[in-house]
Amino acid sequence: MNKLILFFLMLATSVGVYAQDGDSTAMRKKKFSVISEAELAPSPEYKTRGISINVVHNFSDHFSLGIGAKPYGLFFRKDEIINKWFTIGDDGSIIQHSSTVHERRLDNDFCMPVYVTIKCIFCKKTNAAPFIEIRTGKDVAYDNDDLYRAFIVGSRFGFKKNYSHAVNVAAGVQLNQVEDCDGATFLFKVGYEF
Repeated sequence: MNKLILFFLMLATSVGVYAQDGDSTAMRKKKFSVISEAELAPSPEYKTRGISINVVHNFSDHFSLGIGAKPYGLFFRKDEIINKWFTIGDDGSIIQHSSTVHERRLDNDFCMPVYVTIKCIFCKKTNAAPFIEIRTGKDVAYDNDDLYRAFIVGSRFGFKKNYSHAVNVAAGVQLNQVEDCDGATFLFKVGYEF
């Protein structure tokens, strides 16, 4: 996974350098953008809900680099435990009893990765532009030794003058190791760039 992230970092950097050399129609009016996104990440063992806030420097119409934080709740799924037992009735018959208990294997928790984000946007002449985004950082709220990583593919739908504001819709994979669970989860996010 680390080699894949490194490959996409190099790809994003080369596209950003290429985009600065050619003529371009401005996709963004501002040098700096703030992006706020609602994010969901379900997995078989837990689900997460949170908001990411990124401050990015737009080097060109195609390349941006920034920092971000993503506070989110970590909600573990409930396990269904079925208990069955038998008793003997007054008439000597065997009676089966059962009860179902729903309990969480682990307590709900809170995470907050702080990360560097690199975004490469591939289209410059329309308001709809596909992009890839790579994040890497460290969780400062949840105690783990693993890095937070995310690889995201999405689309930016710009509006206003020079498409300076936008709605972003994206999906991808994030890695943030928690307890003894698999840290890889699917990620869906939607947000606003201003």
